[in-house]
Order: sequence, then C-alpha cells, then structure tokens
Amino acid sequence: MTHEKKAVNKNTILMGVIVVLLILIAILGFFLWKNYNSDNTEKKVPNVTWTGVQANYEDLTITVYEDKRCTTCPTEEIINQLKLLPSIAWVTMTRKDFSDEWVSDYLKNNKIEALPLIVFSTNNFDVSKDPVQMDQNNQPAPKVNTYLQALPDWKYNLAVWSTFDPFQKRSEKGFLLLDKAKLEELKKNSFIKWNKDTKITWIEYSDLECPYCSKLHNSDTEDELVKKYGKDLNKIFNHFPLDFHTNAQPAAEILECLWEQKGSDAFYSLIKKAYADEKSTKDYLIEQAVVLWAKEAELKKCLDDWKYAKKVKDQMAIWSSVFKITGTPGNVLVNNETGEYEIISWAYPTTAFETIIDWLLK
Repeated sequence: MTHEKKAVNKNTILMGVIVVLLILIAILGFFLWKNYNSDNTEKKVPNVTWTGVQANYEDLTITVYEDKRCTTCPTEEIINQLKLLPSIAWVTMTRKDFSDEWVSDYLKNNKIEALPLIVFSTNNFDVSKDPVQMDQNNQPAPKVNTYLQALPDWKYNLAVWSTFDPFQKRSEKGFLLLDKAKLEELKKNSFIKWNKDTKITWIEYSDLECPYCSKLHNSDTEDELVKKYGKDLNKIFNHFPLDFHTNAQPAAEILECLWEQKGSDAFYSLIKKAYADEKSTKDYLIEQAVVLWAKEAELKKCLDDWKYAKKVKDQMAIWSSVFKITGTPGNVLVNNETGEYEIISWAYPTTAFETIIDWLLK
C-alpha cells in the first residue's frame, strides 16, 4: 500500500512538472511570435483619410525621395514648411536620392513618376494643434493629413510640386533632351521675341488670367536676363489656358487675332499690358488691342469665327504632353544647339533662371 502511494505521488509531481514546462514553453513561444511579427510584419494602415483624429502616433516616419540632378526642385522649401507644423515637427525625416539602391524600384512599384516625393508611414496623427490656414475663398483649408494619398505599399504620398521625372533620358549634365525636329516644330508655330537665332530659348506657357504669371511678368526677371545674356537669349510665349480661368481661352484667341493684324510686336505688347493691369476680360483686351491700332470689327469677327481656338488648345495639349507641364507659368529653358532643356514651374526669382541658363551654356 505504501509503495502504491509513493508511486501515485511521484506521478503527480511528474505531471505537475510537465504542466509547468508546457506553460513556460507557451509563454516563451508567445513572446517569440510577438517579437518576430513586430520586426517582420508591416503595419497595415486602413486605406482611408482620417480627419481630426486625436491620436499621436509616435512611430510616424517621413521619407523624402529626391533627385540631386534636379536644380529647381523646391525640396528644401517643402521640408521647411512641414517642420513648421506641430503635428510633425518632431519627426526625423529620412532622405533618399534616386541614385540610391532600390529607390528606382520603389518608385516603379508604387507608380511614382515625379519627384520630390514625401512618404508618410501613416495618415493618422494629431493635427489639432496645427495652425488653421485659409483658402482662396477665406474658408479653413484642409489639414496636411487630408492631402495624403494612399500608396500600394500602405504608406501615404504627399506629392507637392512634383514635376521632376527621374526616369526620362538625360544628358551627362542631367538635362532632359528635346529632339531637334520637335524644337523646330515648336518655333514654327510660335512667335519669337528678340533674336531669331540664339543659344538659349525661353518658352513660357501661361494664360493672361494667371496671377502667378502676372507676378513673373511684373518682376524684373525678363529685363535682368536680357541684360545678362543679350543675344544669347530669346523668348516664346505659348498659350496654356487653364480650365478654371474663364477668361483664359478667349484671351489667348484675342492675342492670336491681334497678331494676325499687327504682328508679334503687338502680340507681346498686349501681353505686357494685360499683366501690368492684371486684367484679362474680353472687353478689356479688345479695347487695348484697338489702342495698338487693331481694327475692332476684324478682331470680333476673328473671335466669332473661332479662327484660332484649335491652335490655342493644341498648343496646350501637345506641349503639355512633351514637357509634362501641369500649371502656369511653366517655363522651359532650351539649349538650341544640344536640345538640352529644363523646366521651371511657377514664378521663381531671376537667380533660378540664371542657374539653369549658366549650366546650359557651360
């Protein structure tokens, strides 16, 4: 009987040890599994935009993808503006260049075709303390997280001022290349200001209702560039009437109708006057065209016949496709000998133009 009790006790102790070991193994397995998943499983953020969420994700990361070949990319300006926002001011931004390993593949996999690119690991972070900005209608503008667009890899893209295509063929100096035949086609259908044969051509895509175009024209940029480069520079104004500028299309047609009567000098004189007065209505432009000795009846007939409507629309459609221009003013600086060119979008100071022209001429 005693031996039987001892056997039972031994079995009980053995079972207890086994149970404890199983519990310890289960606990250890749980922590190993948790650690593995935290290191190897990417968080999947819902494909939605969170507005007004009060969470503050300490694991928010921001990666800036850029290309050192881009001499006009406003990357630093974008970063400095983002650092002013309390919601993300504390975040350390990692910067990657297009030449870095795997960056090209990352952009292709996420269907990104233009830089700079700002990638957020989540769009769910506290924006409550960010300053309220007012839009053009004097209404509160959306917070920065509402501008984030979901990427295939579950991160979020803030694509602002992204116009530099790193995948396009470039010269050794990093410039895009325009086929000589295309360049001659462009010149054939445009009006050249100043010298006909020069080393550099400045092509501006604008409309007369564009406030940023007006800012560019009312600056000293044009005069300063002419003074510096003289016979090495000429200029072409091409039409780019934006849909939300109601005066833009008829204004462009008036310019063409005026050219038909009075030539390119009158064409450029009316452009200068319209930007100086910051007016672009049909009545105003016709009135100013008459001041330039155009015949009012012929102008109005030219407009009523839609004589240049197709030319204006084609000029915008064809060359926006070639140069990838999406807004105004879109400035293209071209080396006429090599076909190298660079784009400056919006109204930049004279120094931005000089930097590119000097490099094109080097």
